[in-house]
Amino acid sequence: MSTLVVGICFVALGAIVMYNSGETFSSGAVQFSEQLITLYTKNLGQEMYIFIAAAAFTTMFSTTITTLDASPRAMTKAFDLLTQKSYKNMYWFWISFLAVGTISILVFFQSEMGFLIKIATILSFLTAPFFAIINFMLISGKHTPIEWRPSIPLKILSWFGILFLIGFSVWYLYSL
Repeated sequence: MSTLVVGICFVALGAIVMYNSGETFSSGAVQFSEQLITLYTKNLGQEMYIFIAAAAFTTMFSTTITTLDASPRAMTKAFDLLTQKSYKNMYWFWISFLAVGTISILVFFQSEMGFLIKIATILSFLTAPFFAIINFMLISGKHTPIEWRPSIPLKILSWFGILFLIGFSVWYLYSL
């Protein structure tokens, strides 16, 4: 619940600071970061610059480290469950794959940060139904103890949520 509240606060703060600012955001990563820090500094005061810059760096760095660790662990466990075998070095395979892929994408899109964000947004909308379905199958399946599985009303709510995500993804694609 607290993650939801913090997420809503971040989105609201971003909307308040960025929306109707009159700023045309750069597609370059460094320029975009500078514009973002400048916008927050204008709104919060010049004396806050060091804190804003430190918060921005810390947020991006910690997110990168967390993702670089959590994704390979999840992919390793998913691979083990799907193949019904346990492979010894899959974590290192996935972390290497993710690192090489991430660096390749960043190098390729370095000068087109706006385009990269657009692709990430599209992929997020399109993969959300897939992950919702997989999560539902996992929480309802044999790998979850019976007492932890969702009740019938919660399963119905889950299916409505999955249908909503599918519908929203179709609408999003149509609106592009």
